[in-house]
Amino acid sequence: MKRLLAQVGIGALISFSAHAQAAYPDHPVRLVVGFAAGGSTDVVARIVANKLGALLGQPVVVENKAGAGGTIATDVVAKSPADGYTLLFGTSSHAINATLYKKLPYDPVNALVPVSVVAGVPMVLAVNPSVKANTARELVEDIKKNPGKYSYGSAGKGSAVHMAVELLQFQEHLKLTHVPFRGASQAIQSVISGDVQFITDAVSTAAPMIQSGRLKALAVTTATRSSVLPDVPTMKEAGYANYETSLWNMVMVPKGTPAPVIEKLSAALQTAVKDPEVRQRMEKIGVQPIVDSTPDKAARFVQAETRRWAEVIKAANIELD
Repeated sequence: MKRLLAQVGIGALISFSAHAQAAYPDHPVRLVVGFAAGGSTDVVARIVANKLGALLGQPVVVENKAGAGGTIATDVVAKSPADGYTLLFGTSSHAINATLYKKLPYDPVNALVPVSVVAGVPMVLAVNPSVKANTARELVEDIKKNPGKYSYGSAGKGSAVHMAVELLQFQEHLKLTHVPFRGASQAIQSVISGDVQFITDAVSTAAPMIQSGRLKALAVTTATRSSVLPDVPTMKEAGYANYETSLWNMVMVPKGTPAPVIEKLSAALQTAVKDPEVRQRMEKIGVQPIVDSTPDKAARFVQAETRRWAEVIKAANIELD
């Protein structure tokens, strides 16, 4: 009899758990963003959250936890209940931070589970108009002839836009001076004023400055051209076959989140980024929707990105405490 009661109890528990997962979500979901409201990451997160909420039948509320290159937001999500109600809108910084920081308050490899990559944000290599180079090839060749002459700005040490230049420096054995700022807007202004010669920044941020003539675009960093800068060649077209990078956005959940919940979220996210209105809103600001990213694909992608940036960071001896 005791064994029968135990079996009945276990069966009821399994039934209750399955019902709870099937009913997911039954209240609002948090989407935590590691950067300030109004920035490119926040804008994309809100586009995704709006459609995701409609598909899930519950509001998806964006919550900004800015600071420390996204690590504050990541820590919040990593330590949240693994129930699918707290999601991280992760970025390239997640893969970079795994090596960049000596110590993190969470396990950068195992604390979170990827759900789907939802967007890629091309970056553009842009110079002050006074710089003579009109192509990426001309710029790189002049840097090689004049080691230490060129400086570039970034949104901060270890930021994705900083690492985009470090990748080029690593591959082409360049000698450059890095000038970090507190944000992308300050870094761009430093290029416009001529304090530094160039920057690699998100197309969504830099495009207005390029279109107004305050910056000169040389190349975009992705394999295909940007929809908002269609006349600007890619780095591969400029002759750098191995150079490709972008800012990316990935939804992640705490380790231990039930598989049915992850699968439901992934399916909803894939549907969301295929929506014509979502695609149009993303492409209008130069963001490329990623439409076929399953949890397995997303996991392999972030692993590859972590390995790649670890190689660059170690070679450049970059670290943050």
